Amino acid sequence: MLTCLLAYYLALVYKEPSTHTACSCRCRRALIDTLSATTGSCACGTSLGRQALESAHVLLVGASALSSQILKNLVLPGLGTFTICDDARVSQSDVASNFFLSQESVGQFYANELAHFVSELNPATTAHACTKSPSWLQGQEPAFFAAFSLIVCVRQPRNMADSIADLVWQLAPSVPVMCIESSGFQGYVCISLGELGIIETHPESLVDLRLTRPFPALTQFARDHQVDPSDSLAVSHIPYVVLLLRALDAWKASHDGAFPAISEKKDFAHALASQRPSIGDSENFDEAVAALPLHVWRPLQSPAVPAHVTALLDDSQCRKVSTGTSSPFWLLVAALRAFVQRQGVLPLSGSMPDMKATSIDYVALRHVYMTQASADLALFRQLLADVLDKAGMSLEAAGLDDETIKTFVKHAPYLHLVRGRRLRLQRVEPNVGALSAALADPVNPVTAQFYLAFMAAHTFFEHANRFPGQPPVDSSAGYDWNDDIDKLYEYARAYAKDICLDLLQQDQDRLYDACYEVTRGAYSDTPSTAAFLGGLAAQEAIKVMTVQYLPLDNTCVYDGIVQAVNSFRL
Repeated sequence: MLTCLLAYYLALVYKEPSTHTACSCRCRRALIDTLSATTGSCACGTSLGRQALESAHVLLVGASALSSQILKNLVLPGLGTFTICDDARVSQSDVASNFFLSQESVGQFYANELAHFVSELNPATTAHACTKSPSWLQGQEPAFFAAFSLIVCVRQPRNMADSIADLVWQLAPSVPVMCIESSGFQGYVCISLGELGIIETHPESLVDLRLTRPFPALTQFARDHQVDPSDSLAVSHIPYVVLLLRALDAWKASHDGAFPAISEKKDFAHALASQRPSIGDSENFDEAVAALPLHVWRPLQSPAVPAHVTALLDDSQCRKVSTGTSSPFWLLVAALRAFVQRQGVLPLSGSMPDMKATSIDYVALRHVYMTQASADLALFRQLLADVLDKAGMSLEAAGLDDETIKTFVKHAPYLHLVRGRRLRLQRVEPNVGALSAALADPVNPVTAQFYLAFMAAHTFFEHANRFPGQPPVDSSAGYDWNDDIDKLYEYARAYAKDICLDLLQQDQDRLYDACYEVTRGAYSDTPSTAAFLGGLAAQEAIKVMTVQYLPLDNTCVYDGIVQAVNSFRL
């Protein structure tokens, strides 16, 4: 198996179709058999995320080796359905660069062949192929693009991608569009995303001990927890939550009810340490000291409701929910606003870390947190019912279920809203400040020049009906790809001038080198670049479709020569 894979890799590198053809079918089947066995073990977040991925339908415009890598990384985790749209037919060079094709694929529709072979990776995935021209569909059947969860445009002309993105941007909700391009060892990924309210951002921890804003039951638990000071074993098993609450109460009693100031950190830590027993185990005191930065100092410096959540609560879409226009996310946020207005804090998650304590004490303390979390959840449900009643909607009509509500309440402090930019605006009116800062970065490898080169490549295409580095259809008069470098560099400098981006001499030198590499790549796929960008694009696509984690916002450029990746909000 390894021998065959090595032979396949060498065949791709050295472009020997005969060697590739001899082993590709056997290797592909072996790879399918191996990877298919793992499809059920790939995690996509919570059950809500898995359900979202299984019900998603992705449209991929443009079949290529890069497209194969993207689809492979979507199908293996459990994508429900995909459609490939391309009217091109497989050539011999396609077979030499795409592991998912065979010699028998030559002359067949690329979309049909790719859909067939990729779908073998996961029998649970439904595959479709559309052999109509994307430009024809865009002009004659624009409704075709409205039926998908996500549209991925792979190496499509700028006007085509912009037109598709403009078309689906007007929908309610809008359909996210992702564009991926590569040439040789460089490439980029960009996302056009209207609005995405993310509940499960997957923070490092959901623990909220509420030590600086304790609820009555927690305060009472700390006061009632009495042990014999002479019993070293009992003292060593006092939960550190109790230690910190008592220390804070003692401090406030001697400081006119005020919590310790930041300048008094050392004094408070010293007061806490003074309670440490002179003999016996004191691991619980070590835990208390270790918990100070996260559970005492940070909350004392932060508002009860984080600023980014407050911005959501003050958003116009939260204040004015209505039937048919408000998404489930905003209905939940509206209920959260009512909760904060009543309670002054966010709902308690109920999560609690492990700690040095007896089993009885730990269970009792956990019960305190869980009881409060359950009470907060019950109140939130009541307030959500009020919101839905005012909007004239039911839970079912709003698309809300019990698991979604529980998840929202638990993750309330970590909600995130993405409001992206239309694809056309990213290109015509980009964030010039982000590009300037990237070009001037003295520490990280610079990749912004490749974005300029890729934008110029589309101008090149509009004038020459080919991408730089690709020989003209009629090259009988002779073709020198070095001429394309100078022309691409000219277009790139013109693009920089159009967007008012000032280029220093070193920036111009980098830009010329970038134009050289993009032209040298001839807008073709190399296995390593296709594999990396395919994984990156699929990762971001899964984030968007499952509404899990924070997606790319909005452009990422990759330079495979120096192994550098940078992201920009353009």
